[in-house]
Amino acid sequence: MKSLGTITMCFPHVDEDTKTILQSVMDEAEDITDFTERLCDKVCSEPSSPLLEYFALYFPYIINYYNLIDRLETARKVSDLAEPLLLITKVEKGLRISWDEMKSSLVNALNVAPNDWITTHLYLTWRIVAERIFTESDVDVRPIEAVTSSVNENNDLKFFKSYLLRIEAMAFLREYKRKDVVILLRQALTIARKFDDQIMVAKLLHFLANYIKHTDVKQAIDLLISSRELSEQLGYRYGIGRVQLELGFIMGLRGELDAAIEYHFEYSAIRESLGRSATFMNSVIASHYNQAGNGEKALELAKTTLALADSESRDLAYTRAQIAWALIILGRFDEAKAELAVSHELASKSGDSLQMAWYNMVEGILDKAESNFDNAVTNFKEVLKYYEEDPILVIQNICLLNLTEIEIEMLTDESLDEKSDSSGPWMQKLVEHAEKNDLPGVAARALLLKAKLRHKQGQYDEVRKILKEVKKIAQAPSMKYLNDLVISMFPDIIVT
Repeated sequence: MKSLGTITMCFPHVDEDTKTILQSVMDEAEDITDFTERLCDKVCSEPSSPLLEYFALYFPYIINYYNLIDRLETARKVSDLAEPLLLITKVEKGLRISWDEMKSSLVNALNVAPNDWITTHLYLTWRIVAERIFTESDVDVRPIEAVTSSVNENNDLKFFKSYLLRIEAMAFLREYKRKDVVILLRQALTIARKFDDQIMVAKLLHFLANYIKHTDVKQAIDLLISSRELSEQLGYRYGIGRVQLELGFIMGLRGELDAAIEYHFEYSAIRESLGRSATFMNSVIASHYNQAGNGEKALELAKTTLALADSESRDLAYTRAQIAWALIILGRFDEAKAELAVSHELASKSGDSLQMAWYNMVEGILDKAESNFDNAVTNFKEVLKYYEEDPILVIQNICLLNLTEIEIEMLTDESLDEKSDSSGPWMQKLVEHAEKNDLPGVAARALLLKAKLRHKQGQYDEVRKILKEVKKIAQAPSMKYLNDLVISMFPDIIVT
């Protein structure tokens, strides 16, 4: 394999034995995965220093190769220095690790760190993930402020500037300041490339694609292609999986839900092959099924995520919202209300605006199902307004589809214009939104709602004509779910 800054940047800051071993393993390895496996083999089979044991766990940690971390733990080759990273992997597997236990482990590790570079390396590696998991990190600011000051003042620590920018970007993301997120990630990418931190580069390309996709799908796909090519060169399997994950999100926001589900199951398989839990992904896939109107499948999948219910993850409000949505589709409104109450409590604690948005949308869906149309409209309009300056396409899709459906339902015999081509402003906005952003599945959903309007107008020949058009679109493998929607929405109309 080529020499990687991801590995060699530590060389000036470690003892000669550690440097020699890391260099020799890198010289023998074919790629980053082979390097990581060889280092794990060596540490498990030979006496090793605590620092080498730390790196033996660090490398599978950053490439998400958790099977190797399990092996190191079984062999009792996890030093105090590496234990905080081990605990993070346990949380991500669904085990409950309290903030106090995590902090105690971190303090012990930092106390045995041999120098400032290793201290910074451990702390920032830990913090990047801990911030996503533990809400307590929001108020635990003194350590990160001290580390930030050190990185900015010490030239030996400039390597870590990309880490700090990632952490800062995540804070902006929780407030949903996406434009700021993109700026910071581009800065981080420049620094990671400068120091040849190739694993970080692959991750940042993926993260950028994630946040750009709502405004420029083509650029997002280009970034994903770059991330996948780099991951393939590095032998970074999880990086390849992350590209599948993001392609799934892009298919989902385009309304190509069958393709989204397929991509996300592929990503889950890659995660599991590396020893990482894919349980939370079931909630994401459940969202696709909910959007497709398949409450039974969505409920089955989202409930599996509750294995993580005792963890500190910020994302559980989303899971509860998906369960509630599935129950609404199935007509189990009282159960849905109970789930929404839990979702609201978790979203409020999360400090994450997106978690609250999902809660509000599903609350609107429940109001709509119970014919509380005014409350539902208020919910959807508030969510749309919050994201007006920096929209998220999937949120716009859900809100506009529901608002249009409510608009049709609220048409009375007196207000119904049998010659009108649209139910009103929401249908017009939905159609414009789908056309402007090239969302074929959403455009097809808009056609179904137009058919619903035509049905209410008594224009049954037009209904059949529209449904035939939708059935033609549904021949695409990525949008087969449209066939089921045709049947569920128009059970009395046979279209051949």
